[in-house]
Order: sequence, then structure tokens, then C-alpha cells
Amino acid sequence: MARRRYTPWSATNGLLFGMAAGVVLALAEVVLAVATGDSPMRPVRMSAGVILGPAVFSAQVPDGTALLLGVGVHLAISAVVGLFYSVLDALLPPDGRGRWEFQAAVGMLYGIFVWLVNFQFVGRGSYPWFLDVPQFPQIVLHAIFLGLPLSTLFTAAERRRLLLDAAESTPAR
Repeated sequence: MARRRYTPWSATNGLLFGMAAGVVLALAEVVLAVATGDSPMRPVRMSAGVILGPAVFSAQVPDGTALLLGVGVHLAISAVVGLFYSVLDALLPPDGRGRWEFQAAVGMLYGIFVWLVNFQFVGRGSYPWFLDVPQFPQIVLHAIFLGLPLSTLFTAAERRRLLLDAAESTPAR
């Protein structure tokens, strides 16, 4: 009988886990915007600006259009971020992939790396409005609300895979 192999670092898991972590980050971004007295649409418009450019911050772009494009761009980027994390996860030592504390540290560092690339390199060069918001809270949000959920999902998948492998290797009576 062919043995099924469950891998937590599959492309599908990377894309789906990335989008799930992206939703968590998006909600945290909106909460931060409201808490600092900004519009809840500010982070949404920042994402939509990747497609529409600086005009997204004017009254020319209705909230509905900005919401649709902003959420779409954010989820697409989050899916790619998750896909790259799945590759990173596959390179981690096998005994570390199922450990919460190890994955949490790797995930939060990865979230900081994502902030660095998106805000400091890509944003600085192409989307200067990414730098209009305070950067330290963005580092914290990306570590805790993107990297941590992403790593937690991969840890759970690895633990599930280990349980399934153990169940399959147990001889039937």
C-alpha cells in the first residue's frame, strides 16, 4: 500500500497559512490605525496604493474600490510571504519544526524580515507612503501578528504530520 506523505511545508499550506496570517495582520493594522486616531481605511488604502498609486489617498478613489483592491493586494502579498515561509520551514531542522518556541522565534524574525523588505526596501523605493506611518509599531505588528501566527500554523501542521506518521507506522492488529 502506498504511503501518503503529509508535509507542512507544501505550497498549498504556505499560500493558505500566509493568507490566514495576513488576515490577522490586517486586523491588527486597522486596530492600530484607529487607536492612533487615524482612519481604519488608512492601512487598506496603503495596500491599494500598490496598484493605484498615490491617488488612492484622494477622494477620487471610493472606499469600496480601495477596500476591494487593498484587501486583494494584502492577501496576495501575504500568500507569497507564506509560500516563502514554507520554503524556510522546510530548511529548518526536523527536531525544531514541531517545537512551538523554536518556530515562534523563527516566525517573529521572519515577520521582521518581511517588514524590512516591504517597508524599507520596496516601500522606500516605490511606495513612500509606507514610511508615513511610525515604523517601530510596524516592526512589532509584523513580528507578532504576521510571523507568529504563520509559525504557529506551520508548527501545528508539523505536529499533525508527526501524529499521522506515527499512526501509519503502528502495525495493525
